[in-house]
Amino acid sequence: MSKLNVLTIFLCVGGVALANGNPILKKGDPDFIYTPDPAAEVFDGKVYVYCSRDVEGATGFSTMQDYSVLESSDLKTWINHGVVLRPRTDEGFDYADGQMNAPDVAYKDGWYYYYFPYNKTHVGVAKSETPIGPWETAVTDKIATIFDPTVFVDDDGQAYIYGNDHKVPFEESKALSKGKRPPSFIYGAKLKPNMVELDGPWVRLSEEPVNEAVHVFKRDGKYYFHARVGGVTKYWMADSPLPKFAEPKGLLAPDAPDAPNHASAIEFNGEWYFFYHRGDVNDGSFHRRSACFDKMIFREDGTIEPIVYTLD
Repeated sequence: MSKLNVLTIFLCVGGVALANGNPILKKGDPDFIYTPDPAAEVFDGKVYVYCSRDVEGATGFSTMQDYSVLESSDLKTWINHGVVLRPRTDEGFDYADGQMNAPDVAYKDGWYYYYFPYNKTHVGVAKSETPIGPWETAVTDKIATIFDPTVFVDDDGQAYIYGNDHKVPFEESKALSKGKRPPSFIYGAKLKPNMVELDGPWVRLSEEPVNEAVHVFKRDGKYYFHARVGGVTKYWMADSPLPKFAEPKGLLAPDAPDAPNHASAIEFNGEWYFFYHRGDVNDGSFHRRSACFDKMIFREDGTIEPIVYTLD
């Protein structure tokens, strides 16, 4: 019996316990790893959560060097596929080095594209014909420079990449800094049909500065943008994927416990869920974080009730 089959059986047996409590993976599970920066996606009726990885004993972020994926068909039983992408050592990724933080994955025309930052702000891309790999390089160099890249494919098939200019301030940010540390904002750009080239300039989407952790989703024709601002996660709404400025709507989620928040949101089986990480579980810390999720509730006007973090 393969190692994956053993793990699947174990998780099925323990499914009720996993369903009744955050985090998704628990220390003591087979092949447990820390799973920060969860980018949740729904492909072919299953949920896939793409994460960076914190290592045991980490006291900083420089040890983040590879990527993992979790899979579930019911949000109760989870398969931990472990580390699936190691850009620093996998063949074909010679261009990638340095710290590798929050990723995202998008699907188009038969391929899954894994967007991962290397050297903190350079965006590399891997591709696979399945949502869990094996992954091969899709490029020979960075496709863009942005912090915390996230990719969204609209209903018409047009793909967009988003992030913020933290650590790589654009000229507009520099001009607004007035001699101080430049602010950073939400930015977005179109991607060409090949999914690995920008199709136009970056567009600033928020008037307010943000820190990091940009994510984008669409619901009932409205586009939602959220990002970490200080300790909390705030959100904005717009009628288009690249608005002049999205409309600020306030608090989406409080500060994550013992972690700088990084989140994503999906609709699955008619319900919406907010994925995030926290460092106060699994003998974790600010630098050893675990993926969790809680329900996301929309009001009649499309605004969102602030997320309540739970362990159950």
